[in-house]
Amino acid sequence: MSVVYADLNLARTREPKAESPPPLSPDTCRCPRWHRLALKFGCAGLILLVLSVIGLGVLVLSLLQKLSVQEISTDVQKNRTNPTDSSAKCPQDWLSHRDKCFHVSRASNTWEEGLADCDGKGATLLLIQDQEELRFIQNSTRGEDNSFWIGLNYTSTDKNWKWINGSTLNSDVVKINGDSTKGSCAAISRGKAVSESCVSDNRWICQKELKRETTCNDS
Repeated sequence: MSVVYADLNLARTREPKAESPPPLSPDTCRCPRWHRLALKFGCAGLILLVLSVIGLGVLVLSLLQKLSVQEISTDVQKNRTNPTDSSAKCPQDWLSHRDKCFHVSRASNTWEEGLADCDGKGATLLLIQDQEELRFIQNSTRGEDNSFWIGLNYTSTDKNWKWINGSTLNSDVVKINGDSTKGSCAAISRGKAVSESCVSDNRWICQKELKRETTCNDS
């Protein structure tokens, strides 16, 4: 029995090489996804924070401006009601209000006598210029049982109420209660303007402009 030897050359099958991933460019972000999301949310939060700070600053500035305007308005009103200017003085026992001085008499007499008394003091009977001044007079005479003559009387020729300076009464400022007849004069009684006979005995209110002292410096 003969043995035959043979050389077998079997070609080795090469396994396919796994393809390597393409190299990343230098500009490609190598950060994880969660890191990128966190960065986006952080940027958005920072923008919202900046906008909130700006809005809060604008709101605070607006409130400060409103408070400043209110304080200035209050100070102006106080200065009108109670003048504190050292150069503006009323005589002793006279009331000071805005740009006027007022004197309430202790004596009582007719309207003509009250007119003469005020004239002797360098003043006139009260001329009420607006509702605010009327309220001041009402508050100043509150609690008094007397009536107080003012510079207003009824003229039969014009059949109208006129102030002693010649101007006609504006009913929006003062409304006269009572009959308007010849020989009627106006008085403040219990906070209201009433018509009374000019020969009645009442107290009266004088007024004059607030004196402002001026000083001159020699040059």
